[in-house]
Amino acid sequence: MSKVVIFSLAVILLGLIGEGYGAIHKAEIVFRPPVRHQEYLKRKEVTENAGAAFLTFKQPVVDLDDMIYFANITIGSPAQTFQVVLDTGSANLWIPDSTCRPEEPTTTAPTLPPLPAIPDRNCPVFCDGLEDSGWRHFCSSKCITPDHYKKIKNIPSAFFMDPPMEDEAEPDACANKHRYNSAKSDTYEKDGKPFTLAYGTGSAKGFFGIDKVCFAPTELCIPDQTFGQATHLAPFFANVPVDGILGLAFPAVSVGKVTPPFIKAVEEKLIDEPIFTVFMAHAGATVKRTGGWFTYGGIDDENCGDIIAWEPLSKVAFWEFKLRGVKVGDYENEDVVDAISDTGTSLISAPIAVVENLAKQLGATFNDEMGTYFLPCDSDTPPVVITIGKNEYSIPKENYIIPVGENECEFGFFSFDAGAKGPKWILGDPFLRSYCNIHDVGQKRIGFAAPKKTSLSPPPAIIDWRNASPEESFEEKDTLQDSSSEEYY
Repeated sequence: MSKVVIFSLAVILLGLIGEGYGAIHKAEIVFRPPVRHQEYLKRKEVTENAGAAFLTFKQPVVDLDDMIYFANITIGSPAQTFQVVLDTGSANLWIPDSTCRPEEPTTTAPTLPPLPAIPDRNCPVFCDGLEDSGWRHFCSSKCITPDHYKKIKNIPSAFFMDPPMEDEAEPDACANKHRYNSAKSDTYEKDGKPFTLAYGTGSAKGFFGIDKVCFAPTELCIPDQTFGQATHLAPFFANVPVDGILGLAFPAVSVGKVTPPFIKAVEEKLIDEPIFTVFMAHAGATVKRTGGWFTYGGIDDENCGDIIAWEPLSKVAFWEFKLRGVKVGDYENEDVVDAISDTGTSLISAPIAVVENLAKQLGATFNDEMGTYFLPCDSDTPPVVITIGKNEYSIPKENYIIPVGENECEFGFFSFDAGAKGPKWILGDPFLRSYCNIHDVGQKRIGFAAPKKTSLSPPPAIIDWRNASPEESFEEKDTLQDSSSEEYY
């Protein structure tokens, strides 16, 4: 349904009608273009002047301990600010709604059937093989046996979340989030269709709404963007230091058949080229410094080299392509398998046999209690080399080992089974820190380029994010807008 608003009226009654008296009342007519019309005029001006201006936008991201990269977005008019993971491994944007509350607990834990998994249950296939899976952190007590759940209770996850014991009160995942208030936005439109995004540890549930979304602090704004307003969040999200997720994959994997924000920007010609570039730096244990840049509308020639190796997408859903081998030391595997590039995955996943052989070559030891591999941080380990197309890509030591203690590092590879139709490899942040990833929506391809720099200089200050205030985390205002004091609910 289209709505046409010509102008608004401000009526001021200045006279009084008394006994025996008449009065003339003047209504002042004030022309004020409605907010949506102002947005239309602004977008029209941008698109008409596309030839005169370069519509390329660079958005800084914050690096949290080399494990999570997140950025600010704004939604609505006036703007409400949120911290989100920019995720090429999903296609929906969602943030907590003002009505958000914890996910309703279930009273009984289902008994797991053997593989293949039942599609309707909330447990992905890798939860069935949890003992051998680095994705154990994404599996709730409802998806694995209580005895094993207690065994791994104190294992820190990629999102720094320890799952509660079964007799502990589960945290309120909505309590410390910025929440979107549609009543405070002049550009909001109701959609109302429900959505559920399932994760191994639970889900985000809510309904869709429509509003203006901006990639802060840039001027790239997408009007009338459909996004998820989460009314229920699983306890898993309580200790995840972001408000939501902004998906950068294709509509084919979008819940609710929603067009993702970047794809919508391409369709509406809000950017120069249908390309975005991801540059991630090695920042270490910090949440105070810029950890990289997402460039929308072109190639990041400031941080990325001129030589780009393009690879066609094998499926236009995720950013998926063929990986043709891996080697390190005396080990080499030449299996041709599907792989995806995923900014939302902290580590690199591969088939279990591959991970075991890589770890053996590098001298990493498997810890049964922790369920992952460890090695001394000062180990003299060579790069891990993977082959994509006709090119070899070297992942250096500093990008695939993660310090967790005094001279103790975690091996940045884990194994999981995505099923027959899923990718065999997920190239997460260790690969993205090693190479710029250029995502070409128009030609359905992905490109890789050597970065001009791989770490931040001078070294950033180290901050314990668990004890740092939001003000400390976002002290550099030029990096990200400080949203710590804003409340929308």
